[in-house]
Amino acid sequence: MIALLVALATIAGALYFYFLHRSSYFTRRGLPQVPIRSLIFGSSPDLFSKANPRFFKLEEWTKKYGKTYGVMEGATRMVITSDLELVNEVFIKQFDNFYSRKGPILGADVDKGQRIHLFLARGARWKRLRNISAPSFSISALKKIRPIVEDSVLNMVKIMEERHLDGGAFNIHDFYCEYTMDTIGRLVMGQKESLYFRNPRVEVVKKIFLRDFDVPFVHLRYAFPWLTPVIRKIVQTLPSPLTSGFFRLRGEIHKAVEQRMKMRESNPSLDDEDFIDLFLNAYDDEAEIGTEGEFRLSEAKVDKSLTIDEVISQAMVFILAGFDTTANALAYTTWMLACNPTVMRRCQEEIEDVCGEESISYEDINNLRYLEAVCKETLRFFPLGAFANSRTCMNTTTIYGLEIEKDTDVAVDTLSLHFDREIWGEDVAEFRPERWLEDRKVPQAAYIPFGAGPRICIGMRLAMMEEKMVLAHLLRRFDFLKGTEASELRLHGAMTLTPVEVPIRIVKR
Repeated sequence: MIALLVALATIAGALYFYFLHRSSYFTRRGLPQVPIRSLIFGSSPDLFSKANPRFFKLEEWTKKYGKTYGVMEGATRMVITSDLELVNEVFIKQFDNFYSRKGPILGADVDKGQRIHLFLARGARWKRLRNISAPSFSISALKKIRPIVEDSVLNMVKIMEERHLDGGAFNIHDFYCEYTMDTIGRLVMGQKESLYFRNPRVEVVKKIFLRDFDVPFVHLRYAFPWLTPVIRKIVQTLPSPLTSGFFRLRGEIHKAVEQRMKMRESNPSLDDEDFIDLFLNAYDDEAEIGTEGEFRLSEAKVDKSLTIDEVISQAMVFILAGFDTTANALAYTTWMLACNPTVMRRCQEEIEDVCGEESISYEDINNLRYLEAVCKETLRFFPLGAFANSRTCMNTTTIYGLEIEKDTDVAVDTLSLHFDREIWGEDVAEFRPERWLEDRKVPQAAYIPFGAGPRICIGMRLAMMEEKMVLAHLLRRFDFLKGTEASELRLHGAMTLTPVEVPIRIVKR
């Protein structure tokens, strides 16, 4: 009995010192480190609160620990930085050492998994998926889909006029969610008509983005990474709010892909309709997924073929990426215009000068320079996709004296970077779109709402076209007024920075 107690005490002591040693990784290396919440889970519980988004937590820590410091997510080492030079090195100059995003919370194996898409893929697979997808976002492609984008906007404007011209406040974010899903459905899924306020995908995808990751499975995955395959299997097998929305959406896309394949087989002369056709053009039933090996961007050979799982996954990520971020960007920009009527008036004057016809052309959109500056300045204040501004070190390297070991994550505190006085000047806290029209050039990687480097958001130009098209049509018809006396919006979300609501009143011009 005594021998057993001694053995248990020895094991307990060994485990204690193991976790103590693991959790002090950055402190031992001389880098400021956020104090851990527990020996096992580290600071993980602080980073997955939906009520207190990690964006604000990182900003809070940066004020306390400086521009670069360490955080332990259980066993996962993560360097947090808002240092411009370090961001440049990680995202651009040393891309070959940081070509992987921070791994998915509970998703598939990014190297060997069948259901990996462009956002999560890395190495040669990422380059292959990016090259196949890139033509969808060329200028010629955007000009081709512009009429669909505009038609969806006009349908939204009509409904907004019918419902809210009485001057009462309403949550305009709901309209923008409907708009982005309507546009995506028509561009990605071959949806033939607008489905405003009767599209079941809207609520499904909303729930995906507003999932609560502050749950035991997530914390266990970070505390014990070797358990990830087991935890992933359990979560994917049992009904769970973490995965139910994904499975439902993926099932719908799978069905749409199968139907499209049958249509193409029965009528090979059919013209391409949407992104599913683009991906099916690259489908090869004999395509194989290679395992991850050493990767160099300049040397990687590109095979332009997709497996059927990749076709489905690509369509799915385009839906997810195009929904939440664009809807949020529109909501925040509308709010900033309502709060800054002088800026709104200048936008309206520009729209009147540039857009002579009822229909707004692609060239008109490009010539709305001040409106674009407003959109950019809004995204400086609300960098909604900041969760994506992270990388995993694939090869141990040293940057300005800081050694970053293989498998260490590096995440950018984007809010602090976007509000750094050394970069933006003393008026950094002022909403001033004019800064984007001045001769002073914004330093590379100082502004990263869409990411930076080779992995910058592939849909950035489409998102900006959608946003400017919506705002141009609304502002030529309405003035925006705040629908509340509150000076700030309430925000939440674990994955993206989402407004709880955006109360706006519209007044006919």
